[in-house]
Amino acid sequence: MLRISIPLQQKAFQVSGTCRVVIIGGGFSGASLARQLALHGGLASGDIVVFEPRETLGAGVAYDTADPALRLNVAANRMRALPEDPAAFIDWLGKSGRLKADPDAARGDSIYARRQDFASFMREVMQPLLDEEKVVHIRERVEHVKRHGGLWLVQGQSSTVYLADIVVIATSHPAPRAPAPLALALNGHPRFITDPSRPGALDPIMPDDRVFVAGAGLTALDIVASRIARGHAGTTTIFSRSGLLPREQDTANPAPFGDFTTSPAVTARMLLRQVRACLASANEAGLPWQSVFDALRQQGQAIWRNLPLNEQKRFLRHLRRRFETHRYRMPPQNAEVMQKELATGRLRLRAGRICRVERIAHRLQLDLILKPEGIVERCSFDWVIAATGPDHASVLKSQPWLSELERNGFVIADRHGVGIACDEASRAVDPDGKVVENLFVAGPLARGLFGELTGVPEIAQQTKAIAESIGAQGARSVVGRFLG
Repeated sequence: MLRISIPLQQKAFQVSGTCRVVIIGGGFSGASLARQLALHGGLASGDIVVFEPRETLGAGVAYDTADPALRLNVAANRMRALPEDPAAFIDWLGKSGRLKADPDAARGDSIYARRQDFASFMREVMQPLLDEEKVVHIRERVEHVKRHGGLWLVQGQSSTVYLADIVVIATSHPAPRAPAPLALALNGHPRFITDPSRPGALDPIMPDDRVFVAGAGLTALDIVASRIARGHAGTTTIFSRSGLLPREQDTANPAPFGDFTTSPAVTARMLLRQVRACLASANEAGLPWQSVFDALRQQGQAIWRNLPLNEQKRFLRHLRRRFETHRYRMPPQNAEVMQKELATGRLRLRAGRICRVERIAHRLQLDLILKPEGIVERCSFDWVIAATGPDHASVLKSQPWLSELERNGFVIADRHGVGIACDEASRAVDPDGKVVENLFVAGPLARGLFGELTGVPEIAQQTKAIAESIGAQGARSVVGRFLG
C-alpha cells in the first residue's frame, strides 16, 4: 500500500493504490471499457480499477436480476457485446446449456434470452481479467472525485482511495422520477414504490392487490410480466400521458432496411418524411416495419449528428415518444402476457393525467382525467409504482460525487438534459465549453451528443473508441508523477 495521507473532507485518508484508469460504474458500459483496456490498452496489471458495488461486473441495473420473467428486448444474435466477436453471446447460450434450459426463449427465428443469462455471460467474460488482476474490482460506491496534483482522487464509501491519471464516468441510469402529483402526495408512503428496479421492491405485493403503474414503457411491461409469473391475479392499471405502449418485436428477425445517411435529413420534419417513405417501401417489399427501425438504430448516431441543435430539440419535443415505442420494443414473451391480461380484464391501459391523489393507510385513491373524453375516473389501489423511466435531467444530482464534479466546474448537463456533456472523443466538457482532459463519459449518459447510445452494440463501439484513445496516450507512472 502506498502510504500517503491526503486531507479530504476535513479528514486524512490513506491512499489505497494508484492506477492509470478508474472506471466508476461496472455495468455493461464500465465492464466493456475495462475489457477493451485490459486486452488492447497496453496497461500493466492493477492499472484498471472499477468501482462497482455489485458482486459482478457487466450486469448493472439492466441485467442484474434473478427474475426469470425478465428477458432481453433484443434478439440474442443482436446482442453484439464483443466487437471482435459479434456472435459471442448467442454462441455462449448454446455452449453453456442456458438455451436448452430455457425452452421458452425461442420465438420464430429469434432467441430472447433471460437477462440474468446475459449477466452470467458478462461475468464469465470478465472473470479471467479479474483473476489475472488486469482489472481490479472495488465493491464500493464512490463518494468523492477530486483533482489532486494533476491527478484524480477517487474515494469509495469504505474510504478506499485511488489516485489515477484518468477517470471514466460509466454509471447507470438515474432512478425514475415519479409524476409530480404522486411525488408530492405520496412521498414516504410505504405503498408507493419509487424504484421498481431495486431488488425486492415488488415482493410485498400480494396476489390479489390492485396495482397502479405510472408509465407505459418497458419497465411497466417488466412489472406486469414479473408479477404474473409470481401468480399475481389482481388488476393492474398502466397509466401514461400518451397511452402508447412499446411495440412488439418481429420474430422473423428481419435484416435492417433503409438508407438515412446518403441524403441525410437536416430537419425533424424531413426525417419524419424519410421514415414514412421508407416504411412504405418496406411494406411494398413485404418487409416488416421493424426492419426500418433497425436501420434507424444502426445509423442513429449519423442521423443525430446531421440534425442541427434546434432540430434535435424539435425531434425530442415532438417525435421522441413515438420513436421510442418503435425503437424500444417488447420481446414476444411480454407481448403474449400483455395480450392475455388485456383479454381477461386484469390489465387496463389508460391515458391522461392525474388530478388528485389521496393517502389512506392501506390504500391509495387517485382521480384520473382520461383521454380523449376528459372524464374523471376515481380509482383505489393497493400499490402505486413509478415506472416513468430514468430521470436523466437530474443525473448530476443523483450521486454526491457527480454533484461534486459539477460544483467544481468539471462537468455540466448536456444541451438536451439527457446526460452529461462531452465531445466527439467522449471527454467531458466544462461550463466554459472546454474539454476536461482525462475525464471521459461512457455509455448512455453521453447520448445527448451521440444520439443512439443505449444498446449493447453501440455502447461496445463507444467504449472501444475510448479505450483506443486512452491507449494512444501511452502508459504513465502515476506514482512517479505524484511523488515528483
